[in-house]
Amino acid sequence: MGTLRDALDYPLLRVGLALLVLALLISVTGFYRVDKSYSSNGTLGGGMHRLGDDKFETEYLYHNRTLVISSSDANLSLIQGTQIVNYTLLNREIRLHPRERPMIYVFNGSVNYSYNVTAVDYPYAVYSVFAFVLMLVGVALSFIGYTQFIGDVREGKR
Repeated sequence: MGTLRDALDYPLLRVGLALLVLALLISVTGFYRVDKSYSSNGTLGGGMHRLGDDKFETEYLYHNRTLVISSSDANLSLIQGTQIVNYTLLNREIRLHPRERPMIYVFNGSVNYSYNVTAVDYPYAVYSVFAFVLMLVGVALSFIGYTQFIGDVREGKR
C-alpha cells in the first residue's frame, strides 16, 4: 500500500497541492480591508444641493453616513430617493444618518452642514478570480496525479 510520502513523489500531485495552497493564500488576502473616509462641510444657500462625492459613494462598500445641519433660521427639505422630509431650523442642530447620498433643497435662509462618510474597501478582492482559476487547475492536477498514483499502487509499482 502506498503512503502519503510515496504519493508526493508524483510531480502532478505535488504541483496540484502547491497550487491549491497558493490559491488559498491569495484568496485570504482578498479579505484584507481598508477603511476609507470622506468629509465635507460648508454653508448652503437657497436652492438644490447634492452632498458628497459621486466617485467615493460608488467606489466603496458599506457606507456609514453622518449629516449634521444647523441654522439660525432656515426651511429645508432632505431628499433621499423617493423620501422627502421637511425641516424648519430655528437656532438648532440636527444630526442625521442618511441611507444614501443626500440632496438638500434650501427654501430660505442659509444652512451650515458637515457631511462625513466612512466606507470599506477590499483592494485585493480582484485577485480572488485568479485564486479561483489556480484552485481549478490545482484540483485538476491533483486529481490526475492521484489517479496515476492509485494506478501504480494497483499495478504493484508502489
